[in-house]
Amino acid sequence: MKKKYLSIILFHFFFFSVFCQRKIIKGVIKNDSSDGIHIINKTANLFTITNKEGVFFIEATIGDVFVISSVQYDLKVMVVDKSMYAKKELNFTLEENLNELDEVIVGIQLSGNLNTDIKGIKTEKLFSPEDVGIPVYDGIQKEEIVPMHKAIVFYGVGLHVDVEAVYKHWSGYYKTLKTTRKLDEENNSLEAIRDFYGKQFLSSVYTLSEEKIYEFLLLCIQTSAIKYEFAKENHNVVLKIFSDKRKEFRNNKQ
Repeated sequence: MKKKYLSIILFHFFFFSVFCQRKIIKGVIKNDSSDGIHIINKTANLFTITNKEGVFFIEATIGDVFVISSVQYDLKVMVVDKSMYAKKELNFTLEENLNELDEVIVGIQLSGNLNTDIKGIKTEKLFSPEDVGIPVYDGIQKEEIVPMHKAIVFYGVGLHVDVEAVYKHWSGYYKTLKTTRKLDEENNSLEAIRDFYGKQFLSSVYTLSEEKIYEFLLLCIQTSAIKYEFAKENHNVVLKIFSDKRKEFRNNKQ
């Protein structure tokens, strides 16, 4: 029985090592404007870009996850399946990134007479902000930082002083609170960016040791608009920031 199980394990190992090795796959993006689109193999931590014809070459195997990003197109994530691997070719079209407002449909004709128009409006039930797409914060309310000009207010000959707020300014409490919040925000953004691209990708493409990745990403966050670009999924811009800041990071360490 042990020999049987051992032979099965060896067979699977032989199958995946021989038949599922990474090999060069050709990709073609068929959009009219397809030059310079970023192709990331997140699984293998490989990176390339398309040429003027939208063609790229990259190593891949079954199950590898590709991230395709560009300013003018929506982010596309795809997984290499058996068919793609066997053909050694990917052909696809990206969706254009259109930041357009949805069509607005007016259901009631207004006459211009306020009293008449109000009477003509019918409501069936009360609605909450969520019903019309307005986000509602239901978490823990953060402490408000009261500005000094609001803590001390002059009313003619009178004076209103928020003693607690003034004390927190003078004691440095608000300054510490601002610093803590800024660090928390930077750390959350840093972890999100690091987790998306992966330590191995950042390490191999930008020649960073793992212990330097945090320091490098912190530099990017503090000296560029990488948080905004990452939130907007402008990954080609993010990669450009990585390249630019890698030079600055290297010079700072010399």
